[in-house]
This record gives sequence, C-alpha cells and structure tokens, in this order.
Amino acid sequence: MFFWVLPGVAVAQARPTSLQKPNGTAIIITGAAAKIAQEAALLQNLYEKGMLKNVVFISGASSGALNAVMLNAILEGKLTWKDYKSILGQLSNEKVFKPDGNRLPVNTTPLRNTISSIVCDRLGYRILSDLPIPTSISVVNFKIAPFSDRTYRLCNLKINPESDPSLNLVDVLMASTSIPVIFPPSPIKNVRTIPNVPYYDGGIAADHVPYQALVEYEKFRGVPVEKVIIVSRKRDTLSVAEELKQLGVERLGLVERFNISPDAITNRSFFNRLAAMQKEAPELASKTSVFVPDFEHAYCMFNFNKLQEQYETTYSWGKHHDPIPLSDYLGRAGVKPVAEVKPQGQLFNFRVISRHLFP
Repeated sequence: MFFWVLPGVAVAQARPTSLQKPNGTAIIITGAAAKIAQEAALLQNLYEKGMLKNVVFISGASSGALNAVMLNAILEGKLTWKDYKSILGQLSNEKVFKPDGNRLPVNTTPLRNTISSIVCDRLGYRILSDLPIPTSISVVNFKIAPFSDRTYRLCNLKINPESDPSLNLVDVLMASTSIPVIFPPSPIKNVRTIPNVPYYDGGIAADHVPYQALVEYEKFRGVPVEKVIIVSRKRDTLSVAEELKQLGVERLGLVERFNISPDAITNRSFFNRLAAMQKEAPELASKTSVFVPDFEHAYCMFNFNKLQEQYETTYSWGKHHDPIPLSDYLGRAGVKPVAEVKPQGQLFNFRVISRHLFP
C-alpha cells in the first residue's frame, strides 16, 4: 500500500497576461476528504463577508472539486448555504463508501450514487459545460511502473488542450476524488483529449494546491484576476491507524509500528506548493490570500459521520477570522524564503507492508 505526497511538477513562469485592469476573484479549493465540510463552511464565511461577489474562476481538486461544483450552484442561486449544510449533514460513511472486509480500496459505488443524485438530479449539472462559472477540476494519470504522474486540468472552457466541456461531470468528480489506495481509480467516459485510462485524485501531485489552472485561465481570458483566495482544511495529527479504522480496516499489523499522520504528511506538501506558487506565479501570489481554520478539535479525514459538527465548528471559527495574505501565511508558518525552497516530496511506500496487512 502507498500513502504519499508527490512533488509538484514545475510550470513555466507566469507573467501578466494583459495591460487591462485586473477584474474578479478566483477561488482555489484544495482536497479535504471528509473535511469537505470545513472548506464549505469557510466558503460560506467568505460569502457572508462579501468576498464572493465577483467570482470569475474556481479551481478544485479532490473534495475541493465537489465544493467547486456546489459553489457554482450557490452563486447561481440553485442552492442556499442552508441547503448545502443540510446535504453535508445527511452524509455518512455508508453514503460514501462500502468497506471490503479488511482490504483496500473500499467500494465507492455509494459515492457515485450520492454525487449523481445531488449534482445531476437536484442541480441539473450533467456535463462540465453546465457549470455557470469558469471552473477547473484536476485529475491525475498515475503510473506505478515507471513511477510517474500527469495532472490534467479539465475546465468547462477551453483554457488548455485537455479541457473538454462535454465530459460527464460525475465521471470527472469521481476521478478527482479517487484517493489512491483508499479509493479505486475511476474512468472518465468518452474522453478525446486525454488518455482513456482510470484516473486518480487530482490533488495528489502538482495540484495539491490547484493554482496552475488559474494561470491558464488568465492567459485564455487575457485579463488578470484582481484577487485569489485559497481555501483549505485544518490539518491534524491523527495516525494512519486511526484513519484506516474509519474504513473498516481493523487488522493493522505493521502499520501500528509507524507513527505516521497522513494529514501531517500532506501539510508539508501544502506548504511546498504555496511556496512554489510564489516562485512560479509571483504576480498571482502577490494578490493571493489563504483561508485555513485553526481550532482545537481534530477530525479524521475518512470519517464522514461528523460533517455537520465540522461545518459548525469551522463556521464559528471563520466568523472571527479573515483570509491571510500568502506571504504572511508562509511567514507565520516559518516556511523558507522562495529562493531557498528546493523541490521535494515524500513517497511513503507501504506496498510491502500491505502484503502483511491485506493478503
């Protein structure tokens, strides 16, 4: 079994796309798994603070892609924040996955049914082009041998070669939320611009913070955005053993010898990508703020039974806090200056261990 954070792929230096006056707000939403409710609550905070009045672009990866779609619906008037909070409050582990004994990955048929009932049946969004706001959703083509990955940013506008507005939205969302090892990879039907293979979680590689799609959107539009807000979850230190128990994996064996926190691992990648944004897209970074909650209680990434509690806890925190400028956020976290940041990532190879855990 693997649990990893992959290093980001270098991108070309972003330059101002136009002499026109910057216009609009871009929202970038990271992955969160069962902490999706935290990011949803933060988005409601931003809305009530008047910070979402002119959203011109949304980028999301993993559960951030789900929140991106729901934000489309709210800003379009198809859904209220009360509606969305109720939807999240009714979710549970049973509506997201079905354990497969003591083995991984789990069965994600319940998740597909849940997404389809909300996105298609309730909101009427069936393909990417149904989304009213320019929106990008990241997916990853990951190959074990040779070890490599390719991130694709699928937008409802033709901002890059891979974008195809006719793609099935549920397929794209299932692919973007397919956390490796935990969830199986998911195919996207009728692809024409990307390989016809199953895809993984869009946030496991270069798009841990999916800002590159915004760089592409600015070039496509020819007008820079005025401000950017990155919305992300609180990162805790619960062990991988605690996380796996949420998935029905009780016979942990060798994993208990490793005091590993999946959230702590992804925290390093989160800061690496923020620092990379400063280096690769300095103009964008200079107008970017970060909104991440900080409260005492810790939540599991794979426990979908407490989404309403997470929402309320985060919403209460967000009423008294505002997004922090990216440079200040990195400074407070003690992240090295951009010039000192070296490309790095961590690959935690549990495949050998998994042979003992899940024969």
